[in-house]
Amino acid sequence: MRLRNILLIVLSVQILLSIIPPEISGSDKRNPDGAWVIEKYQIRNVNIPEDAKGIMLIAGDYYYWSLFDVKSKAFYAAAGGTFKKGGNTVEFTVEFHTLKPELVGQRIVLTKKGGANKWQLTSSQGIYFDMKRMKEKVDSPLKGAWRITERERNGTMTIMPEGSRKTIKMLSDARFQWAAFNSETGEFFGTGGGTYSVEDGKYTENIEFFSRDNSRVGQKLSFDYETDEVKWKHSGLSSRGDKINEVWTKISETD
Repeated sequence: MRLRNILLIVLSVQILLSIIPPEISGSDKRNPDGAWVIEKYQIRNVNIPEDAKGIMLIAGDYYYWSLFDVKSKAFYAAAGGTFKKGGNTVEFTVEFHTLKPELVGQRIVLTKKGGANKWQLTSSQGIYFDMKRMKEKVDSPLKGAWRITERERNGTMTIMPEGSRKTIKMLSDARFQWAAFNSETGEFFGTGGGTYSVEDGKYTENIEFFSRDNSRVGQKLSFDYETDEVKWKHSGLSSRGDKINEVWTKISETD
């Protein structure tokens, strides 16, 4: 009788496991949010040095990708805009592109191959990315896409008008990239990024690339911060030593 009961319990567990889908530890790794290393890339009619490191950040409805080399402090390229994932496709709507500004405003559909942690993206426009998900061991309260909405000027906080001219910062759990651009005219004003950490009310950036001034590469900048997950207050000194007091508003959630 005892053996029969044990067998019944084992059979019941097997039936339940066949019904309930397997749980993925931590966040759902089928979700593309986070940082990806671009291991191979190709952009039609564009030659990029072999030493370029490629990183793509995806945060909800937004994406950025960048090509740079930390050792030589070189910045090669960046692009970004809104992001949408389908079954076997992803869709980029380009809001800025340093190599091909004529793509701004276009919707690029890329065929996706691969699983949860490796993607191959190919488009008819001659774009190819072979990407691997970056392992990030922290869980940052700042991950997501943020748009600057207030900035201190002459001692007074000034509201930044909403429009096609925008500055958006994207953060995964351990990497960041900001970009300033005009999504209507295709104008690009600058970008920078690298790794970051948050601890005890301090937000610290380690700059790995900066499009406007490569002398900033290698700098570590620390700021006071606080967030309620909708607003992010950020204050300290810039890489030039200028006072910074900003408010960023989250524009896209991550899972």
